[in-house]
Amino acid sequence: MSLHLSGERLVLRELKQGDLPFALDVYNSNPGYNLLRNGESSVTLEEVQAEYDSTLSIPTGYWLALCSRDKLIGIMHLIVSNPADQKSWISMLLLHAEYQQQGFGKEAVCLVEQHCIAAGSNNIHHGVMAHNEQALRFWGRLGYEQYRQVQAPVGRLTQPVLLVAKWL
Repeated sequence: MSLHLSGERLVLRELKQGDLPFALDVYNSNPGYNLLRNGESSVTLEEVQAEYDSTLSIPTGYWLALCSRDKLIGIMHLIVSNPADQKSWISMLLLHAEYQQQGFGKEAVCLVEQHCIAAGSNNIHHGVMAHNEQALRFWGRLGYEQYRQVQAPVGRLTQPVLLVAKWL
C-alpha cells in the first residue's frame, strides 16, 4: 500500500531507492545531528541504504520523503503499528539544514498524526536522543510528553533516549 499525504506546503510520499542520494544530502547537511547519532559528522550512502532496508522490513514501516515544490527537503520514518508494541511511531524526522525553523517539521508531524488517527491510533510515540536539546524543544512544542528514558541504539551509538508520546 502506497502512502501519500498532502499539506499546505508539503507532500509526504514514500521514499524510493533512487531518492537515497538526496536522503544522504539531508543527513549530511546536519553534521551536529550526525555527531550525536554516530560520533562522526557525516554518514555514507551505504549506511543510508541499510537504514532504508531496515525501516521497510517492518510491515507498516514507511520511509517518507518530505517534498516542497517537488524538492526533497527532509526525510521521516513512520511506523503506523509497530509489531512489537502495536504503537504508532515516528522513528525519525530530519529536515535539510536550509529548511529548518520554517514550520515544515510541524506540518509533516501534523500530516502523519492525521494519518495515524485515520488508521485507528490513539497515540503516537517518538524517541529523542537525550542530548539533542533542539529536538526535545521541538517535540515538546508539538505536545509530546516524556514518559520514560531508556538506553537504546541510535545510529552507531547506544545512548540515553527519551521516549515521548502524544495522545491523538
